[in-house]
Amino acid sequence: MSLDDDARAELKQLEAVNRLRVPRVVDGAQGSRITVDGVAVLDLASNDYLSLANDNRIARAAQAAIEEAGVGAGASRLISGNHRRHVGLERALADWMRVPGARDETAVRTFGSGYAANVGVLTALLGPGDVVFSDELDHASIIDGCRLSRAEIVVYPHRDLGALEASLSSRTGGRKLVVSESLFSMDGDLADVAALAAVCKRHDAALMIDEAHAIGARGPEGRGVAAEAGVIPDLVVGTCGKALGVYGAFVATTPAIAQLLWNRARTLVFSTALPPMISSAIQCALEIVRGTEGDDRRRALAERARLLRARVRDLGGAPDSAIAPLVIGDDRHVMQLSGQLLERRVFAQGIRFPTVPEGTARLRMSVRSGLATEDIESAAIAINDALSQET
Repeated sequence: MSLDDDARAELKQLEAVNRLRVPRVVDGAQGSRITVDGVAVLDLASNDYLSLANDNRIARAAQAAIEEAGVGAGASRLISGNHRRHVGLERALADWMRVPGARDETAVRTFGSGYAANVGVLTALLGPGDVVFSDELDHASIIDGCRLSRAEIVVYPHRDLGALEASLSSRTGGRKLVVSESLFSMDGDLADVAALAAVCKRHDAALMIDEAHAIGARGPEGRGVAAEAGVIPDLVVGTCGKALGVYGAFVATTPAIAQLLWNRARTLVFSTALPPMISSAIQCALEIVRGTEGDDRRRALAERARLLRARVRDLGGAPDSAIAPLVIGDDRHVMQLSGQLLERRVFAQGIRFPTVPEGTARLRMSVRSGLATEDIESAAIAINDALSQET
């Protein structure tokens, strides 16, 4: 059989078990209502938590950068792509994240995506003889980074600090790094970052926290769950394409580790730099997120999250988490339910294995600050109605 024949056979197998992925097409700008496959719907699937993806101020900042610096960076940052707008963004991020000891040195590195950041950091800092401890529900980018690092991998049960401590106690020698999401992307629950930091301190392990779904959306000035807990991890990964509404990612750490990433993080060294216009857009979003408007948007986001949970039973996640999963279990059933909601003009994406463990297929719903209370009420009616039709 040819490679194409093999691909066709594998696609048929995926379709037979209700796991064939086919993306829908969105028209127009991001917002509370979008057009999906030609139909106007209320969007409960986006990660645009603070409703900034279509903010005119951010768009104008990007346009101004285009007029000055063009569109593309032209090369990797270590060749000729290190634009002053990249440097300015990293300094602004370091100031925002209150990186200790940064001063005039930049202790933040930007990456093309959160995936690139996690893979780049883990492969740069770990190797044979080291041990990495990862929560079992960590994102695929963390899983892949751990595997590619060639370190020993210990996967501990979700948020099970006792199991983590036992595993740390049993490992001696080599570098030890604990890595966890702060706000878990498919479950909407929170890691106990303060307890993780305490465990790491007891066992001389470094701590890396992926704040992808929390940065901008939680904590003082939107600095995430770790800042909310008063903890400064050794490394914080944040994305700029979710609550900040733009694209890209960053790692906030120490000046020495940030310098080492220039030399060891292959996803940084061997990738074309972010377009300067993206750096300017992120910096504009950062100014909004840090200010009183950011506080207002975070409060609205938490209110919308609580309201959705009050109106729809059995939603998972922390009470004020923007991510609210409804676990269905069966793959076919969850995709049927997603389709029924789309017919009711509500878009909530069905999530199946391997994104989530087998038997835990779910509607992964998320809210944003810009949703009106009426939007939440109408969405809840549609969801409850679709669920009642299933019973």
